[in-house]
Amino acid sequence: MNTQAAEGFGDFADDMDNGPTFVPRRRSFSADGIAQSIRNFATLSEALRVLGAAVLVASMSVFLLQGWSEGNDISRYLLLLTQTGLLAAAGFAMSHGLRETKGARIFFGLALVSIPANFTILSALLYSVFQWDGGLSTYPDYAHWTIESMAGVGVTFAGAMLVLIPVTMFCFAIMARHSSKLLSLHFLVLNTLLLLPIRNSIAAGTIALLGVMYALLVLGKLTTKDRSLKTGEGKFALATLFIPIGIILFRSMYFYQIDSLMIAMVSMAMFMASRQVSMFQDRGPRVALMLESLSVPIAAVFALSLTDALGPMLVNALNGPVFATIYMLLALDIMRRTESPRFARLLVATTSITVALCFSLSVAGYPGALTAILSLAAGAILLLVGLSIRSHVAAFAGFVTLAVGTLFGMEKIWQLVLTSSWIDLAIFGTCAIVLGSIIDRHGVVIKLHLVKWFDAIGDRRARIALDD
Repeated sequence: MNTQAAEGFGDFADDMDNGPTFVPRRRSFSADGIAQSIRNFATLSEALRVLGAAVLVASMSVFLLQGWSEGNDISRYLLLLTQTGLLAAAGFAMSHGLRETKGARIFFGLALVSIPANFTILSALLYSVFQWDGGLSTYPDYAHWTIESMAGVGVTFAGAMLVLIPVTMFCFAIMARHSSKLLSLHFLVLNTLLLLPIRNSIAAGTIALLGVMYALLVLGKLTTKDRSLKTGEGKFALATLFIPIGIILFRSMYFYQIDSLMIAMVSMAMFMASRQVSMFQDRGPRVALMLESLSVPIAAVFALSLTDALGPMLVNALNGPVFATIYMLLALDIMRRTESPRFARLLVATTSITVALCFSLSVAGYPGALTAILSLAAGAILLLVGLSIRSHVAAFAGFVTLAVGTLFGMEKIWQLVLTSSWIDLAIFGTCAIVLGSIIDRHGVVIKLHLVKWFDAIGDRRARIALDD
C-alpha cells in the first residue's frame, strides 16, 4: 500500500480495485497545541484584567475631580464609598466563589487604591468647614466639595471608617498576610495626612516629605523582617503606602501656586525614595544604576530650587557656591553607595567640574574677599581630593579654581587685611591656631576614618570586578 499525506486533512491510499481513496485523518490534540491554547487564553485574560483595572482606576480619578451631578456632596461621596466596598466584595466572591485568585487580587488591589481616594474626598469635605489657611477660595468649581456643618463631617467620617478600616485590613491580609496588621496601621496613618486642613505648597511639601521619610522607614523595617513582601503582591502592598503622599503633592501642585521650596521638597522626597530602592538587597545592578543615574538630575533640581528659595536671604555672589555645595553633598552620597566604578568616576569628574565652575564664576563675577576665600578653599579641597583618589579631573578642577580665586580675589583679600583692625586680625590668628591644634590632636583619627572610607569603597569595587 502506498500512502501520500494530504496537508493536515488525511491520507490518499492506493486500492488495487477502486484506485486511490481518501482516508480522513483523526483529529488529535498535541501537547504543544494545548499549551499554546492555554498561553493564548492566559494572555487574553491578563489583557482583560489590565483593561478592567485601568477603567476602574480612571473612573475613580474622574470622580475625584468631577464626581456626579446628581445629589449633594455627601450622597455623591457615598457612591465612591460603595464602590470601594463592592470592589472588596467582588474580590471575596471571586476568591471563595469562583476560586479564581488572580482576578480576586486585582479587585483587592483596586479596593486598596480606592481608599486614599475616599480619604481625599473626606479631606475636601472637612476643608469646606474648617481650614488652617485661606486657600478655599482658590479651588476650582469642579473640585469644590462642601458640607453643611462639622456634625455632618463627623457622621460621614464615622460611617466611612466603618467601611474603610475593615476593607484595609482584609485587603492587606490577602496581599501580605504576615505583615497585614502593621501595613494596615501605617497605611491608615499615612492616609490621615490627607485629612489635615491645609493646602499651601510649603505645608503640603513638608507633610509630603515627612510622609516619605515615614514610609521609607516602615518599608525598610518590614522588608528585613518579612521576606514575603518581596513577592509581587508584597511589593504592591508596600507601594500603596506612597499613594497618599502622591495625592498630597498632586493636589497642591495642581490647585495652588508652585514655589521653589515646594519643588525642593518634592525632589528631596524623590531622591530619598530612589536612594532607598537602589539599596535593596534583591534589586538588580542595572536597576540600582538606573536609580543612581536618575538621582543625579534630581539632586541638581533640589540644589537649584533650594538655592532659589534661599535667594532672598543670600547675596547674588553666594548663589553659585551654595548651589555647588548642596549638589556636591548629594553627589557624594551617590558616589559612596554606587557599585559601578565607571559611574563613580564619571560622577566625580562632573561634580568636580560643576563645583569648579560655580566657585570660579562667583569670584570672577563678584570679586570680593568672601568669594575669593571660598574659591580658594573649594579649590584646595578639590585638589586634595583629586590627589587622594587619583582623579586627574578633580585635581585639575581644583587647580583651576585656586588659580581663578588667586587672580580675581587676592587683591581683595590683601585690602581686607590692610583695612582690618588689629582685633580682627588677632581673632583670625587665634582661630587659625586653635584649628591647627584640633587638626594636630584629631587629625590622625580623621585621616584614618577617611582612609577606611576610601578603602571600603575600593574593596567593594574589587569584589564587584571579581564577580563580573
